[in-house]
Amino acid sequence: MELKYWAPFSGGDGDFMKELVTKFNSSHEDIQVEILNLKAEEYYTKLQTSIVSNQAPDIAIAHASKLSELTEGGLIHEIGDVAKEAGIDWSTYSENILNATVLDGKNYAVPLDTHALILYANETLVQEAGLVGAEGKLELEGGQEGFMKTLQDLKGKLPEGVFPVAATSNGDSPLRIWWTLYSQMNGKLLSDDAKTAAFNNEQGKQALVYMNQMVNEDLWPKNTKNGGEIFTANKGALMFNGGWMTGSMEQNENLKFIALPIPQLFDRKATWGDSHTFVLPIQKSQDAAKQAAALKFADWVASNAGVWAQAGHVPSKPAVVNSDEFKALKYRSDYVEIADYVSYMPNSPKITAVQDIFKKHLNVMMNGQATPEETLERAEKEINELLAK
Repeated sequence: MELKYWAPFSGGDGDFMKELVTKFNSSHEDIQVEILNLKAEEYYTKLQTSIVSNQAPDIAIAHASKLSELTEGGLIHEIGDVAKEAGIDWSTYSENILNATVLDGKNYAVPLDTHALILYANETLVQEAGLVGAEGKLELEGGQEGFMKTLQDLKGKLPEGVFPVAATSNGDSPLRIWWTLYSQMNGKLLSDDAKTAAFNNEQGKQALVYMNQMVNEDLWPKNTKNGGEIFTANKGALMFNGGWMTGSMEQNENLKFIALPIPQLFDRKATWGDSHTFVLPIQKSQDAAKQAAALKFADWVASNAGVWAQAGHVPSKPAVVNSDEFKALKYRSDYVEIADYVSYMPNSPKITAVQDIFKKHLNVMMNGQATPEETLERAEKEINELLAK
């Protein structure tokens, strides 16, 4: 049985996934998978077009954040019954990660990982600043005031031209940082029925004020186009970025770094995250045997995701996380706990548009052209207009 499999992976991600497909094919004579990697920026458009034109692949990758959009459009299958046929045991998956793939009590995807926001530290710079303990662990003061004090102390100790925080200051990065801080205060993005914005409140404001303070005190420089480049050039002490940076950064011989979860600054541990998941696209004529084979492949990849973890992602199965293969990888075990409390944005078919609006207004604030209060009010108004349509 031959299965067509589409994915949006490039670079190291693409190489690791191809390796997994090759291993699956060599160990399964009855099922052979052919992978097609598409450019990420074109991926969802091409996937949707293929489904509408009855040329869809048998299995495809979709982000957990896209599932509501895909189900609303009638583009992917509910997979509960097929998963049983394929022998999938949902109890072998991280409950928190799995929950992000369940909509209205129904399973729509097999989760492969979580890729979430974590904190990186330049080991050389923070050591020189006295922030590394005897065991080589980063020692940060606790809570919102403690972390801010750490940044302020760093500013006074770092060489000229080196920043306490290296993080991209427009687009996805500020939104993910805000969502992390807001989630630590149990904040909600949308109302329970997803028909109105629910973030223009004291917690939403407090998270933005915290970010604004970093920018205003020049702890996190304005107009930072690529925080990753600054950090890898040894010009940033700390960096907020995705765990997916780990795989590429450890190849950099000129960079010594530490990776760990975002500290708990507010009421609880939380961090922004998303997941790569496997979905079954709608096809003109459904082949039940092919669907079961596709989910067997998905479950096999999730069960053998030690290879995938090399990219920096946290696998969705605790058994993989507890394996010797995973533990042998440097850095990953230092932030693997995020799987238990990664905070996903709510399921809504309009979530991409909601995020785009929020990012637009957040960019203005990050450039010093709007207050936190103005940012929340403008974003709330525009998002409510969108959700009312």
